[in-house]
Amino acid sequence: MKSISYLVFALVLLASCNNAKVKKTEIKPSSPHEMAMEPVAEEMHTVVAKDVIQTSGYTYLLLTENGKDYWAAVTRFEAVKGKTYYYKSGMEMQNFKSKELNRVFESIQFIMELSDQPITEKKAEVLTTKGKQSLDKVEGIKIEPAAGAVKLSDLFANKANYAGKKVKVTGQVVKFSPEIMSKNWIHIQDGSEANGSYDLTITTLETVEVGTVVTLEGILAVDKDFGYGYKYDVILEDSKVIK
Repeated sequence: MKSISYLVFALVLLASCNNAKVKKTEIKPSSPHEMAMEPVAEEMHTVVAKDVIQTSGYTYLLLTENGKDYWAAVTRFEAVKGKTYYYKSGMEMQNFKSKELNRVFESIQFIMELSDQPITEKKAEVLTTKGKQSLDKVEGIKIEPAAGAVKLSDLFANKANYAGKKVKVTGQVVKFSPEIMSKNWIHIQDGSEANGSYDLTITTLETVEVGTVVTLEGILAVDKDFGYGYKYDVILEDSKVIK
């Protein structure tokens, strides 16, 4: 089954628009860069995408369901006009303004999981980064650090030596999540690994493209606890791209 699966980002988007109102739901943060909420309903929705608007991080869709049209938003994916999609959980937000589109949606559904096949029940995901990597290792990456940069394997193997210090790293961007908690979140890999770790999470105010090789410098935090069970063994914070 080809499925587009992710956690919803509605809490973060709400924070960017003071006038937005959440309708009939309770929001519970699941991760600092991927938020979850309690769904309004669990019945299967069968919808058709009448229109698609892409932004840098999100996909907005005009959906039709049982003769009714409404707007929805999901993390960015290659949606197709006229295609049928399925989802179970959503959260309505009213008077939501998209800064990138400079547009206010009177009502919009933020969808937890969207699929091009009917969604079946599956086991709950373990939503923690403590003791494991949150992303799969990308094969074929082999990047040497720039001058003065630390190889990721060395960083992971000797994290205590770098804790609280300014650190420079080089790697390929494998994920980019914009405008979350007033920061952009980056995942990089350089092909090296130590103690089962190979993917480094980085926060920054700068924008990077997935697939590019970048060098960033920031402050290394060790055993960072954001609450709700989310702990990062290693995270590079407030980073800047080194040109």
